[in-house]
Amino acid sequence: MVETHQKKITIEGFPSYKYTRIKTPRLILKAPQKSDREDWVALRERNEEYLKPFEPAWGHEWHTKGMFSKRIARHEDYWKNDAGYGFHLFLRPSAQLIGAVNINHVCRGAAQYAWLGYWIDKDFEGQGLMHEALDATLRFSFSILKLHRMNAATLLNNTRSQHVLEACGFKKEGVAEKYVEINGVRQDHILYGLNKAS
Repeated sequence: MVETHQKKITIEGFPSYKYTRIKTPRLILKAPQKSDREDWVALRERNEEYLKPFEPAWGHEWHTKGMFSKRIARHEDYWKNDAGYGFHLFLRPSAQLIGAVNINHVCRGAAQYAWLGYWIDKDFEGQGLMHEALDATLRFSFSILKLHRMNAATLLNNTRSQHVLEACGFKKEGVAEKYVEINGVRQDHILYGLNKAS
């Protein structure tokens, strides 16, 4: 178990996919499990209209048991191969699923960086919960995964996402034109970066 100093964030169970837990005062971050499916589908359905303008197009079978099982298998494979680390966000003490954070495209060697992705239930925005989740994820990334840098990107009009990144210490580094296909259309993104403190 690792306990960080500045804020009460506890990390336990790593490197186990099943048992790793990142605990903050209000959240528990755990790797996605098959048992999460019902809550995950309900959460995504409730936020579908809100999330789609900010995400790659959803497939027609995104909610099916088979597709969710493939998603879990992919998460676990990435985890075991140090390619990525996904977490579902659970509210304490209710254990309600409210969102997710992903450490994507881990690059080792001389690079030692990854890309950050995240989303949260619209009903829990504005409470500092995503800031808390990202702060914990960054501590895990830098102290446990030994990464030296985290990258992120947001749509130009996604001011909420930009504000939370900047609150976590990220700096704007430029704009990438037609960077990622979002909701079926390639769109420009603001690029952000955060280097590990020396």
